[in-house]
Parts: sequence; C-alpha cells; structure tokens
Amino acid sequence: MAGVWALAASSIAAAGSDDVWAPLGALPVRQDGPVFALATDPADGHRLLAGTSGGAVLRSDDGGATWRAVRSGLGRGVSALAFDPGRPGVVLAGTRGAGVWLSADDGVSWQRQAGTEARTVRAFAFVSGAALAGTDEGVLVSRAGGPWAPAGLSQVRVSALAASGDAVAAGGDASQGSEALPLYMSGDAGRTWAAATGVTGPGGAAAVAGSSMVTALAAPAATGGPLLMGTNAGLFASADEGATWQQVTGGGVLPGTDFSALAASPRHPERLYAASDGGGSDRGGLWASPDGGAHFTALAPPAPEVTALAVTGDDVPRLLVATFRPADHAVALWTYRDAGGPPSGVVAGPAPTASPPAAAAPAAAAQPLWRAVLTQPEMPFVLVGLAALVAVVAALAAYVRRGRVG
Repeated sequence: MAGVWALAASSIAAAGSDDVWAPLGALPVRQDGPVFALATDPADGHRLLAGTSGGAVLRSDDGGATWRAVRSGLGRGVSALAFDPGRPGVVLAGTRGAGVWLSADDGVSWQRQAGTEARTVRAFAFVSGAALAGTDEGVLVSRAGGPWAPAGLSQVRVSALAASGDAVAAGGDASQGSEALPLYMSGDAGRTWAAATGVTGPGGAAAVAGSSMVTALAAPAATGGPLLMGTNAGLFASADEGATWQQVTGGGVLPGTDFSALAASPRHPERLYAASDGGGSDRGGLWASPDGGAHFTALAPPAPEVTALAVTGDDVPRLLVATFRPADHAVALWTYRDAGGPPSGVVAGPAPTASPPAAAAPAAAAQPLWRAVLTQPEMPFVLVGLAALVAVVAALAAYVRRGRVG
C-alpha cells in the first residue's frame, strides 16, 4: 500500500539541526507512485512545492511541516517544478501529457499555457529573460513572458536542461539502442543547437559507455566548475562545453547507475548535490560536492531511492528530498541542513505509516460488495482476476525507473 512517513512535533522542531536528516510532514493526498518534482521559493525558503505522480501540486508555507493540495488533475503526473528567477512569484509546472502550467502567485492558482497542450514536459531552464521547457517533442521557449513556441530539437525526447548565461545544454532519451546519447548545446539562449561532439564524435561513445538517457544536467557554477551530466549509467563531467567527458566516481563513492537529480546551492553555486534513485536497485542515494564536482561525499539519506531534490537559498543550504520505497510504495519527504559535517543520523520519529485513503466513504462501502462477491458462483473467476492484478503490481517496478520520462 502507498505510504507517507509522518513526523512527530519533536521531529519538526529538530529539522533545523545541522547535518541531521528529519522527516517532513505527511502529504494530504494518497500516493501510489513517487514524487518526481520539488521546488523551493528563492524569496522564501519556507515556501515549498511538490508535484505528485497523481497529477497534484502541493504547497507548504512552513518549511514542509504541513502541506495542502492547491491543484489536482494535471495530466498523468507532475514531472517538473521551477520558480522563475527573473519573475518573482511565477512558477512553472511540467506534466506528463498536459503541457506547461503557470502560476503567478507562488503556486496558489494555475493556468495551462497555450501552445504546450498534450506535451510531456520533463525539465525547465531559465536564460536571458527566457524560459525553456524540455518536452517529448523538443524544446519550447517563452521569451519575456510571451507565448510558448518551438525552439528546435523536435526529434528529441528532451529529459534534462541546464543553463548558464546564454549557454544551454539539453539532454534526451535515446529511442533505439544503437542511437548516440542525445546531448545538444546552444550558445545563444536556445535559438540554435549543435550536437555535443563529446558523445557523438570519435571516442565519445566510449566516454559515456552504457548511457542511453540523460537524466539530469547541472550548468557550470560561477567558479568555473564543469558541466555535470547524470545518465542511466553514472555521472559525467565536461570542462570544455561538452567536447570531452570523464566519468565522475567521487573516489569510488558514486554509483554507475541512474542519477535522478542534480542541484546547486543558490547562495554557494560551487556546492553541488547529486541524487540517484538506484534505477530499481538499492544503490541510490545523495552525495554532496563542496568544490563544483571535483570531490563528493555521501549524505546517507534515510532511504536510498531519491526521486526528487531541491535546495534552498539559505546560507547553510537546506536540502529537500523525496524518496520512494518500491517494496511497499512508501513515499517520504525529508530535509537536511548541509553545514559540511558528516551526516549524524536521523531525527527520531514515528515508524512509516500508511497514508490515509483519499476518501473514507468508498472504503467503507467496499465491505458489503466483497461479501456479496464471495458468495457468488463467479468467485473462481474473481480469483483469476486477482492473480492477474498481482502480475500488474509486479510490473510497477519498471514504472519507478521510467516514470520520470513519460
């Protein structure tokens, strides 16, 4: 059964401790799949947004202690959330199959954006007064708050974007095993694109061997750090705008598996964070780099399958993390203040609990129905149907890994 890990009042009070993991408040909606999107308001680190795989946007104004649903029914799930750094109060939500939605009031109300309908939107980036959206049919752009329009790469299922100045990187999902890893660079804010030679030229395929999907990108920091690329086969770095790549192992700390998110501290851009959901394994986790990706240390989240990550703009960065436990579909939200010390455990709190049903009445009405079914001669056929349902549940493991990309 889906679950949300609730927290006690003492855990909320302790959430401000340095280098300690603390659970956040229970989500107000039933969750049967991962949370793939988290965002924090750059003007107020206590204002948080979460996007669920059920198509809901949740908002917290108290740092995650409590949540309320502000919008539901957004396609087949919310796959990306981003505050526009150039327009205070403006938030974008990317959905699976329902395009881009915009809020002009910090996530309270939402409107679908014309020109994006039916698109699956997986990533956002902001550059030179423009907002870019990575979709299943290339990149869309809205310049100076204007209408959304195609910005190239229509043949690419764009799964990740990163921007620095006028430079933009766009990564995608290879549709065929023999296809080169889709990675494109733009030096003019997304007006023109060129394939990154480091993954398509001589030796490029060997440099990113095993990679068929770009799952996350992080642009160079102001300190001149490398461009980081997370794929389904590990983390890679380029110091020459994608011309060459080297795998980043962090001294053997980082796994060679799916990286679900990359993020930097807004206040200290050289401090980078890499998250992995493990690609269906238990090798996921969260790692921090104090020097732009040269070195990494493990932050050891309470659950290793990290599906979403956001970082506040506080002087001591506060990390917001979503985890998903495939064994029982337990969803949890956590916070961690990264003061640079070693992780010192988890704030004590209650054990994982089942999330409440979406509505109590349907659950109560189900009992008479099942008793009636059990007395019918059709019962053997019902049992066959239940066996088929078990097979469907087993297939959900693939959903965890592929859910981010529609």
